[in-house]
Amino acid sequence: MKKMLITFLVFTLFACNNESKDTSSPKDDSPMSGIIVENDNKTRIAREFMRAYVNKDMSGVSNYFSEDAIVYVNDAKMTASEMMTGFLSGHDYYNNINHSNVYITTMYYNNGSVYTNTWYDWSGVSKKTGVELKIRGYGYWKWDGEKIVEMYNAFDPTEYNKAFIED
Repeated sequence: MKKMLITFLVFTLFACNNESKDTSSPKDDSPMSGIIVENDNKTRIAREFMRAYVNKDMSGVSNYFSEDAIVYVNDAKMTASEMMTGFLSGHDYYNNINHSNVYITTMYYNNGSVYTNTWYDWSGVSKKTGVELKIRGYGYWKWDGEKIVEMYNAFDPTEYNKAFIED
């Protein structure tokens, strides 16, 4: 009986000291940590926005922006309406506009901030040259409740802007 009790105690101590600890994703309560999701409503809205742009009909997505939303496209500041008009004008210079390799996630930060992030490849065929152009891009949407209050879109415009330049 004594051996059994000692064996039990040794086994219990050994088991307690060898608990599995998952260090691959530690809990972090820091303000700029949080959780990332791919299948929430905000991510769905970002996908819808990107489809609306490709389909040249952004009328259904303007209501996702707050009235005073600020948009930056390569650091040029504008309103959401100005951005949508500018984005849609690209269809005047490019055919077959498309997004591929699209990755969209929404980050819910511990400090209460919420951002949806997008990485994508943009492509279109220049109406001027008939040549397909491919550009990598990144964007984010900052949320206040269910409204977008800030948006940022970045890409290298060098080749893209050649379609707008008169020869």
